[in-house]
Amino acid sequence: MDIAAHDQRETYCRKLGHHVSFKYCRSIDAALPCRSVPDCWYTQFDAAAWLTEHFSPEQIAKILTPPQPKIASILDLIARARDQNP
Repeated sequence: MDIAAHDQRETYCRKLGHHVSFKYCRSIDAALPCRSVPDCWYTQFDAAAWLTEHFSPEQIAKILTPPQPKIASILDLIARARDQNP
């Protein structure tokens, strides 16, 4: 199946608070899909099978990894800024 076969479908995005197309969801993070694709799209098609068909196990693991907490992101940004400006 073509990776873009479901691009015209739409569903409600709980993160954004409005409807989005699958095309948006499948390319949200550096050409990788949103980690919520299996949860948001399972009623319209087999989203888990779609992931395994188009992405490697390593990519799927990266896709499904939860984001780090906001405070960890902020501390990481501070540390990187400090390292760049000694």
